Amino acid sequence: MAAVASISASLHLRPRPSPHAFAMPGMPSSLPFRRHRMRSRRVAAVQQDAAVWTPAPVSSSGSSSADGSLVHISVDLSDAADLAASYTAPGQYLLLRVPGEDELKPAFMAIASPPGGAAFEFLIKALPGTTAEKLCGLRDGDVVELGAIMGKGFPIDRITPPDEAQTVLLFATGTGISPIRSLIEFGFGANQRADVRLYYGARSLQTMAYQVGAWDLSSLCYM
Repeated sequence: MAAVASISASLHLRPRPSPHAFAMPGMPSSLPFRRHRMRSRRVAAVQQDAAVWTPAPVSSSGSSSADGSLVHISVDLSDAADLAASYTAPGQYLLLRVPGEDELKPAFMAIASPPGGAAFEFLIKALPGTTAEKLCGLRDGDVVELGAIMGKGFPIDRITPPDEAQTVLLFATGTGISPIRSLIEFGFGANQRADVRLYYGARSLQTMAYQVGAWDLSSLCYM
């Protein structure tokens, strides 16, 4: 049975329609669409090959779950100030790869630390035969390569000022807690709201992230 963690702080929700609602159109099955999709994949591959990669050393690495299936690593960006400065909003992500492992596809990783720091932190689950598995095996001083920051991050402006959204609910499962951790540490006026809750799901308490280390979820109420 899955385990769910819930944390409450102070919030009253004033519901309002979202200005960012999207409808998913039906997927065409025509040959031109298939050709377009193939071209898009080729373009994406070329863009990835041409990406600018920034090397940086791992400054710390350790287990983040009780069973050791999740690893939390920190990458030192002291010599990559431009990359660190380009991270401006919780929820942004990038590509991460290990030098010399060219046969493996780079991994998309959400940044688990808040903007404004001199390091990027990541929560990683080892999957056999992938870059994630290699990343989980790294030690202090090992070098990784980071791509450019991608995405716009969480639209915090939609719940700002706090009076406009007195209730905020946060949901995550597995390693999806990474960007939520970034958001919580970055801050969004939680102490000025009536009710802020985090719902976090995992297969078991042993596989739940952040029960080991400085950012500890084990003090939450499990249901």
